[in-house]
Amino acid sequence: MRRLEAFTLATFIELHPTHVTVMIHQAHYDIPVSQDERAFLQLLQEEPLVLLPVSRDRRQLLLNRLATDPMVLEELNDFEGATDSSVSSEGA
Repeated sequence: MRRLEAFTLATFIELHPTHVTVMIHQAHYDIPVSQDERAFLQLLQEEPLVLLPVSRDRRQLLLNRLATDPMVLEELNDFEGATDSSVSSEGA
C-alpha cells in the first residue's frame, strides 16, 4: 500500500485574495490558494470552527484530500469526538 502524504490539521483564521491564514500550534501561517480553493473557503468562513488539512511543510492546503483520504476523515472525526466529549464532561 502506498504511504499517504503527511499532513496536519490547521484552524482556518482568515481568507485573503491570494492566501488563507491558518493557525497551527499557536503559530500563524499564510498559505497560497487557487481561485477554486478560495471560492470553497468563502463558503466555509462563516462557520465557527473550520479545520483544514495542510501539508506538513505548511506550504499548501490539501483540500482535495477531504473527501478522498480516510486518514483525514479519521483525524477530523477524532477531533470532533474529543471536542464533543470535553463539552459534555464539563456540563456533567
